[in-house]
Amino acid sequence: MLINKHTKFLISEETILHYLEGSLSEEAMHAFEEEMETSSFLKDAVEGLENFSDKQALRAAVKQLHQQLRQRTQKKRQQRLILFQQHQLQNMIIAIAILLLIILSIFVVHYARQKGL
Repeated sequence: MLINKHTKFLISEETILHYLEGSLSEEAMHAFEEEMETSSFLKDAVEGLENFSDKQALRAAVKQLHQQLRQRTQKKRQQRLILFQQHQLQNMIIAIAILLLIILSIFVVHYARQKGL
């Protein structure tokens, strides 16, 4: 299953098959068509699948496309996770440095007040 982060529409193999069979509700069909407008991969896949006449071949093709889509999104997700982890370490170092500067400035101000500076 795939959920588009912008529309929150759930795309599963069954959703694609129901769309091709024309068995989706009006609302679901409208949402699916909107999703196709934002995803060129989905649009191309549906256009290619519309040419199938054999339902078994159609189901196999939909399953294969869904696996390819999952692999694509998995790679992107892994890349984002690596970037996040790299930036997380940098952000932690910066936060610790800022906290140390704040603590040091508090001690300096406190010391200056005690000495009457």
